Amino acid sequence: MNRVFLLLAATTLISCEQYRTEEPDTLAVTAPAEIIKPLTAADDSMQEPHRSRNISWDQIEVFEFSKAMINNKVPLFTSRQRLESSIGQADSIASAANEDICGSQFEDDFAYFYIDGSTFELCRDSVACEEFVFSTDYELTCGKIRLTRNTTWEQARQLFPNAVLQAENEGKTDMITLRDAYKQDSDSSVQLYFQNGKLVRIVNFIPC
Repeated sequence: MNRVFLLLAATTLISCEQYRTEEPDTLAVTAPAEIIKPLTAADDSMQEPHRSRNISWDQIEVFEFSKAMINNKVPLFTSRQRLESSIGQADSIASAANEDICGSQFEDDFAYFYIDGSTFELCRDSVACEEFVFSTDYELTCGKIRLTRNTTWEQARQLFPNAVLQAENEGKTDMITLRDAYKQDSDSSVQLYFQNGKLVRIVNFIPC
């Protein structure tokens, strides 16, 4: 009887061992880690702070300097008689004959006409403003635009957002440049100068 029992036990043990050898290997295999690629130059640039783009010249706002009115009475380009009847006689008049002139509104000889810090070019009976200095007595209007000595940089941003943005892109906070005409081939421009955050003068810039 004991021999039969031992024989049955041995048979069962052999069967278990065969089942183990036939059982497939089910050990868990760790998935390979995701391969991290180094950043390319293009990828790296995506991480940099956004840089403001340059504003194209045709997107800069226009200020028609020649049509701007002093105290809403007389334009910056006018006759000597009209100018003097509106804002007074010249403080002084000086010949430009010996000056190193880069650009001028006139092709003929002219003189400099100075009044209250502002500079005009005088040719015969015509005057054209070169630089207008703001004071408590004077302001400029052009259409719906009104400029005074109290005009701030932030107010200029509301009037000329593209020009102010371009100035700031160039690191400037004291001067903005505007187009002086709607035609694309105009070389001249209008420059607004600020001091302590407020407008002090405006220049009709004509390149050489």
